[in-house]
Amino acid sequence: MKTWSLSDLTVELSKWIENYIEPPVQFLIRSRVQTAIVLAAFLVFTQAGQTIEIYRAIALDYNLYQAIVATIFVFVLTLFVWYTARFLVLEQFTPKDNQYKNALAQWGTRFLGIIPLLGLSLGIFSAWKQTIDEASQAFLITWMIGSLGALIFALILFIGRTAVLNEDRALGAKSQGKGLFSPEVEIGLANIAYLIFGAFSLPLVIAATDSKFSLGTIAIFVLSPLINLILYSWYSEREANLSRKITRWFIPCLLGSAIFGFTLPPTAVPGAVGAIGVVAIAFTILVVIFSIIYNWALENNIPALAFLVSFAIFFSFLNWNDNHQFRHSTKPQDLPLPALEDSFESWLASRPDRDQYAGKPYPVYLVSAQGGGIYAAYHAATALTKLTESMPNFPQHVFAISGVSGGSLGASTFTSLIKESQSINQPLTTAVSRIFDQDLLSPLLTLGLFPDLIQRFIPFPIDEWDRASGLEVAFENAWNRLPGQEERENPFKRSFYQHWQPEGIAPALVLNTTVVENGKRLVISPFKIELPTQENIVLDERSLDLKLSTAAGLSARFPFVTPVGWYQRSNDGSKSRLADGGYFDNSGIPTTIDIGRTLQKLDGYGESFKLVYLAIVDQQDSSIEPPKSSGLNEVLSPVRTLFGARVARSLSAIELSSYTLNDGVTDPFQLNFRTLVLQKVDPQMQINLPLGWQLSTTSKAFIAEQTPEPSQCHVDDFKQAFSSNVSSTDAKNHNSCVAKSIELELSEYLMAAYANESDRG
Repeated sequence: MKTWSLSDLTVELSKWIENYIEPPVQFLIRSRVQTAIVLAAFLVFTQAGQTIEIYRAIALDYNLYQAIVATIFVFVLTLFVWYTARFLVLEQFTPKDNQYKNALAQWGTRFLGIIPLLGLSLGIFSAWKQTIDEASQAFLITWMIGSLGALIFALILFIGRTAVLNEDRALGAKSQGKGLFSPEVEIGLANIAYLIFGAFSLPLVIAATDSKFSLGTIAIFVLSPLINLILYSWYSEREANLSRKITRWFIPCLLGSAIFGFTLPPTAVPGAVGAIGVVAIAFTILVVIFSIIYNWALENNIPALAFLVSFAIFFSFLNWNDNHQFRHSTKPQDLPLPALEDSFESWLASRPDRDQYAGKPYPVYLVSAQGGGIYAAYHAATALTKLTESMPNFPQHVFAISGVSGGSLGASTFTSLIKESQSINQPLTTAVSRIFDQDLLSPLLTLGLFPDLIQRFIPFPIDEWDRASGLEVAFENAWNRLPGQEERENPFKRSFYQHWQPEGIAPALVLNTTVVENGKRLVISPFKIELPTQENIVLDERSLDLKLSTAAGLSARFPFVTPVGWYQRSNDGSKSRLADGGYFDNSGIPTTIDIGRTLQKLDGYGESFKLVYLAIVDQQDSSIEPPKSSGLNEVLSPVRTLFGARVARSLSAIELSSYTLNDGVTDPFQLNFRTLVLQKVDPQMQINLPLGWQLSTTSKAFIAEQTPEPSQCHVDDFKQAFSSNVSSTDAKNHNSCVAKSIELELSEYLMAAYANESDRG
């Protein structure tokens, strides 16, 4: 029997590590670009709630075109992941290596390649589990089978491509040449990538700046010769006739980008491709470009990728590439904001139905609209328009709406519809539904994954490449979906400060943001709002003007998805950064309370007018267990706490307002603080409204079913829930009875009838 010494064991262990552990490590190092991108793609396609909602939206709308386009572009991503990884890995793992290394080189790259399609299939399956509509389920299953079929075809292509394509050198099957990394291929792919970049980015940049000759537009055209100059410098010493090859690609791509950029509507390309397609195309370009850079770095023994990442971190650390200054202009008149008290008195004096309330206090509503992305926007807009359709005089009794994040967009949509109601030849709720049919996510992703990503590697800011402007352009373009809008000025493109007039019917917009430097609230408002400490919480820069879309977008700067926006203070020239209003408070209620506290000090409060607070919030169902904490405690617990506190602060604001403002009120139809609630989660319907910027038809219908209708109020159930001091689980009845209470206040006849009925009761 052989006796093993310590040195023998060490040698054998070293051989085992060298033969079986080192090759996979070398493989991952060599394919680091592909590995990072496919992991990112897999997480986006399977774990993001907004992505699952996109799958459902495609299925519920039976949008076969979007499903096919998404699958095609994910398939293209799969091909390029495998192709680039194969060339990089085969340069290290030669045919002389052992069978294990050869198998790893062949099957490792194939496995990397199919991960995007696998992620797409698993994501579609998750959407299928959350869908109860049988037709949509069938669509999703068919789509999943189709994506799995594309996966199988990709594997067959990877394994037997010479037989499939009937060519010995198909996709470099037996080629020992450069393949992907030959000058011709690199020049062609780089210019095609630029053409795609220009076609996607230029229309949005032009729409965001309202100019075809802005710095952002010029920078996009400068990028093309810069790319080709870099390629020329790489190969000029070794490659003859290189300038002719570059010219053959360069001029057509530059002209094509210009044609697309200057002729297409701003959201045409992102809308046609869809959010999944935009992500897949962006990842494909990243795979190709970074693989080319990585291969060049290996050939020249220069850590180019490390340098690029270091530059990006260094530029960001010094804020050299901070291009997130929000869109603004100079006010035509350098005037201070009016006082809240003066604005309210002008507004109250101009109410067209003021005479009908002689001898009674005029009902004045202060509305708050909670944040939550597009679902909160749609909820606020549909709830308020439904109230308006039931009670046409309702908007003229609403003095102000305090919006946060998605609630700000919903409030902006509602007030714009009221202002334009004379020219909108359709029911308001129909107009809201049409506006929110728009895909608001793809333009944001387009600017985020194309120009704004390149900005990270440039040591000076190009403000027009800010991805947040993509969302704002999407807001503006959504309004253009209304019939006949091309003949009218888009309210989302107008000045925020000219949007509200005290003499008008539409309510004032008070949009909440959070100051990054001190965590305090800063409100975008047409009038000053001062706290008891005499602190003005309103953005009050006398010369700064901004569009309505920008004001709503600033309130909805959700973490990481949309960046914080900054402006330069006029008093000291320093930067102030504004984030999502939900950081401070996600309900919008504190701002309405502050407005109400000021108005209560005016002469006539309680006699000539009264205040009613109406909060549009999420319903809190105690039967639904909160999510349990999972892994990565050290890293994710602070993030979970941040979002948990965001919800808890809103609940605290609702409870505190209810207890203080409704103290002593025994009739639920005469409460001073009322809520219109939205049930976000329905286990039976398998609905959990996502935090994002695209809604499915089912989610819209689910929200619309909960909108208030006074005629559907079951009074006994509403009173019973109030007397038992528990939240009603029937969101529809609760909202309808709140609408009934408003109807009673706004109708003298109904108010008298209700009083007589109460006396008889």
